[in-house]
Amino acid sequence: MADEDKFRRKGVGFGDDIQSRIGSQLKSIYDSVLDEPVPDRISMLMKQLEEAHPADATPADIRQEHDQDG
Repeated sequence: MADEDKFRRKGVGFGDDIQSRIGSQLKSIYDSVLDEPVPDRISMLMKQLEEAHPADATPADIRQEHDQDG
C-alpha cells in the first residue's frame, strides 16, 4: 500500500488540487533561485577546483594526487 493511500484513508494530507498548487509555487520559487547569479566567491572556488582537478581526471588520478600531497 502506498503511503499516499494510507494518509488519504486516515484523512491526513492534502487533496490533489492543493498538492498541485503547492508544487507550482515551490517550482516558481526554485526557478527564481536558478536565475540568480552565482556569487563571486563561489565562482572563484569552482575555478580553483577545476584547475586542481581537470574535468578529464579520473577518481583514481585525484586519489593518487591527494596521496602524493599528504
